[in-house]
Amino acid sequence: MRPHDVVIIGGGFSGIYSAWRLAREGATVALIEGSHHLGGAMWSFDWRGFLVDPGTQNLDLRSPIGTEFYRDILRDNLGESSRTDWASTTDRSWSHGFEMPDFEKDDPAFCRRALADLASMKERGHAIDRAPDFDGWLRQRFGPTIADRLKPMAEKVVGHGTTDLATEAMDALGMFARPKLGSDAEMIALKSDDSFYDDRLGVTLTANDPRFQGRSAVRRFGYPVTGALRAFCTSAKARLEELGVTLLLATRVQAISHMQGGLMIESPGLSFVARRAFWTLPDHGLAGLLGVNLDARAVAHPVGVALYAFEVHRSHVAALDYLHDFSPARRAFRYNSCGSYSGQVRGDGTTYIMAEVPSHPAALAGRLDATARAQVWSDMRETGFVRPQAEYSAADAWGYSVAYTLPRLGWQTRTAEAAAAIRDRSGGKISTIASGYRGRHAFMMHYDAVLQHELRH
Repeated sequence: MRPHDVVIIGGGFSGIYSAWRLAREGATVALIEGSHHLGGAMWSFDWRGFLVDPGTQNLDLRSPIGTEFYRDILRDNLGESSRTDWASTTDRSWSHGFEMPDFEKDDPAFCRRALADLASMKERGHAIDRAPDFDGWLRQRFGPTIADRLKPMAEKVVGHGTTDLATEAMDALGMFARPKLGSDAEMIALKSDDSFYDDRLGVTLTANDPRFQGRSAVRRFGYPVTGALRAFCTSAKARLEELGVTLLLATRVQAISHMQGGLMIESPGLSFVARRAFWTLPDHGLAGLLGVNLDARAVAHPVGVALYAFEVHRSHVAALDYLHDFSPARRAFRYNSCGSYSGQVRGDGTTYIMAEVPSHPAALAGRLDATARAQVWSDMRETGFVRPQAEYSAADAWGYSVAYTLPRLGWQTRTAEAAAAIRDRSGGKISTIASGYRGRHAFMMHYDAVLQHELRH
């Protein structure tokens, strides 16, 4: 029986980061991961000699703690960049340095109607009364003209209808919080004039006005020089071992029970006594171990994703890291040129690009066949992400049934009841990740604000 201060269950990003912080602060830590490697969704997979990241990825270096963490893990293999080689589109035009819908060039008539709607709302002294659902939040925030335009875009991003989503889904759908409805100069003039507009309208990074760009005003991102994101995962394993963290890979937790002074955590052939545990996986798994009834389908909407990889010649790909496609007429939400920015270009100039198509898990299988692949390629051509004459030499598709989840209506009551039962059965010794904090930077902030105190005391 091995005593530890904290046992972490789940070796994705949050598990790695927490183990790193705790071990550096002198805690004895064990990390249990069900797969054969750390990193979770950050683990690159092999395809035709390439290391393919599952989706668009970068390492956020815009905060001191993020910079310290990634540098300590990757060391000399961390490449840093201040580029803003990304864009968004609602139809044909691109808005560089912007990850929200921009209607300025593709639909100026809509922009005029939408701004008139907002002006009318402002004149009436509009206030939001905390709508219970996401669709209601859109309408209260923007009025019908904008809400009706954004709703099908949001449905594309979640791969399903949005009528059953709680307002809190906006935490993960922040790309719809501030659309752009005119030029940067027009948006800045309105935002400077009144907080009502500042809260609802966006500007691109190319506007170079730090007053309205938040964290994005600092343009510092990282990526491994070699080895794609798999290099982060393998380097994290080596660094945690250096720090004295006990790593158990290919190991699953079978039982957790409360005992005097802490917890008993049992895996095949092993038992751990820990003062506290940190569960980084979906909450319904913990509820099941503790015998707590939590129907995941009733509280969370699962968002799956179909990933498409195309082997192409580098010269046929736009000089862009990634493009967000908000057009409901096209399938994919995001395209990336990861093969180029990860330094994976063969001597003959071939590399790979990817597209991400959100999907409800039940519909995922139908998005992976050759017909769907041909449609995604056609859409990629239509946006201009690849040249009109481009052809691919190979293609493949993979499905992830649950990339993330969004809260459904009524989630708070059910989740609060389950959380109370979990606290009761664990003696308050198990910490979990609060809703809305599963993004990497958001999790770091959540750790500093909440988990650091919980796990160390």
